[in-house]
Amino acid sequence: MMAAHNPRLDIDLAALCANYRRIAAACPAAEAAAVVKCDAYGLGAEAVGRALATMEDCRTFFVAYSEEGAALREAIGPKPRIFVFNGPFPEYLSAYRAYRLTPVINTIEQARLFAREAPGAPAALHFDTGMRRLGLSMGEADAVSAVSGLNVTLVMSHLACASDPAHPMNAAQLSAFAAIAGKFPAAQKSLASSGGALIGKKFGCDQVRLGVGLYGASPLDERSFPIDPVARLTAPVIQVHDMRAGETVGYGATFTADRALRLATVSLGYGDGFPRAASNRGKAHLNGALCPIVGRVSMDLIVLDATKTPQPVKVGDRAEFFGPNRLIDDQAADCGVIGYELLTGVGGLARPRRGLGGRVERRYFWGDRPADAGFVGDEGKDA
Repeated sequence: MMAAHNPRLDIDLAALCANYRRIAAACPAAEAAAVVKCDAYGLGAEAVGRALATMEDCRTFFVAYSEEGAALREAIGPKPRIFVFNGPFPEYLSAYRAYRLTPVINTIEQARLFAREAPGAPAALHFDTGMRRLGLSMGEADAVSAVSGLNVTLVMSHLACASDPAHPMNAAQLSAFAAIAGKFPAAQKSLASSGGALIGKKFGCDQVRLGVGLYGASPLDERSFPIDPVARLTAPVIQVHDMRAGETVGYGATFTADRALRLATVSLGYGDGFPRAASNRGKAHLNGALCPIVGRVSMDLIVLDATKTPQPVKVGDRAEFFGPNRLIDDQAADCGVIGYELLTGVGGLARPRRGLGGRVERRYFWGDRPADAGFVGDEGKDA
């Protein structure tokens, strides 16, 4: 087992599955696919994939890179479809064949490459309808449809402003996508991510790609749709001490006490992926109170003002930086970041095993009990 003084990232797979059902229900005619790129937004793609495939019969997953797809395939088995957003490149084509991955084609060159190297294999086309990030231009539809050997099974685009349901770009992109998708009548159509799925059923098309909403962060700018917290980040108090008025805290002496305070130092910092932007801005829930972060967040230590906790703080008590008592979107707003950044920042440095870089202990639960080993697999084993 990992040391008791490590930060912990506890992940509730039951809450994840509940979010999947809830968001999918907003577009009941569409297939609900799961986006598990960036190691399932930092929460572990293998465990998340197994839970969704087993408990929710999720049959389609999206990743960013072919190596992510290969690891996911080994975790979830041969049946689900796995799409790779960033498309095929010559040096990785063998992975597409070996692991039955489906590329998302973003350029004419990718279309020709894949059709030549894997004629007849399924492929998706991504059209840029306004994001200006990845994708074929609207004017390339006829050229890509003429590529011999290209088997288009999915046509997709991505909404730029889905977090704001009233933004006029949403309707404009829906119209543009409808026009381009009509050129591929046999292919499945997909436009919406989590936020888009909540704008309205007409955005659901044939498939919605559920991302951040699965993981407990709101896909909308206003948290108006019920999302269950999935990840809970806690860190232990390792020292409690008093400070007097006029004394300062941390690097740069950026916080000066205006009265006597009770401070709690916890073992978490930007080396664990928690943002330095939380300095003098963020808060943590500790012993029944929201305690402000005072001074700068350092590499592996944060100081909290624990003066007003209902119960006295002692070494070993755990402060919650996001979770049921401190919603991730609230923490993100206080830090001037977004929920995505907190999830992927902390989760990206979390490891289920001890070792170099494995600072944050990742643990899996199903509600209030440890998750079944069949979901967790190797991610739940200590080295």
